[in-house]
Parts: sequence; C-alpha cells; structure tokens
Amino acid sequence: MSLTSSLQQAFHSETDRLKPGQSLQPGQALASPNGQYRFTYQHDGNLVLYRGAQPLWAAATNGPTGHCVMQEDGNLVVYVNNAAIWASGTEGHPMGTLVMQDDGNAVIYGAVWASNTQHK
Repeated sequence: MSLTSSLQQAFHSETDRLKPGQSLQPGQALASPNGQYRFTYQHDGNLVLYRGAQPLWAAATNGPTGHCVMQEDGNLVVYVNNAAIWASGTEGHPMGTLVMQDDGNAVIYGAVWASNTQHK
C-alpha cells in the first residue's frame, strides 16, 4: 500500500481529524462526531466552519482553489498554486492534528490554535 493510499484510508476512517501530511481538497470537510459541525474547504476556495448551514468562522480565502494541508510542523495552511494564502500560525508545534469537536470548536492539538467557535 502506498503512503498516499494509507493517508487516504486514514482520512476516510477518521473524518473528524486531519493528521500531519493530510489535506482537504475543494469540497472535502471534517465533521464533528455528533454531525452538527463541518470544517469545509469549499469549491470557492474558502475554508469555513459551519453549524448546520450557518457559517461560524471563515478564513476569507475565496478565490482560486488549491488545497488545505495539516503540515508536519503543526501549521494548517491553504495553498493555491504552491503559494500559502492563509495559515493558522502554529508552526513550531510538530505533529499537530486538527480535530473538529462536538462543541463546534476546531482545534489543532499539539499546537496552539482553535477557531473559538465552541457552543455551550
């Protein structure tokens, strides 16, 4: 099994998290285990966190699409044409994992970033 197919299999079996080296392509999303929240890399290039149909947070990256990758240095980055257009700013925290939680907060564990969209 290739590394790519291993990563794809891991992504599909844990759809609430993005591990180092994994990426979201346009139209792909992470979902909270309870199904109420989605962290989506949209076809318009924007990275958006939703509760149902309501957007709670957005990276404001509308425009050409690329991919959103959880880098091994702990930084979540949106790339278009090999150029970073948005980043979580969490580099220096190796092996961070992005998790879409049941409380509506997207958190990079092992690093220091959260969307701060948790609902009580």
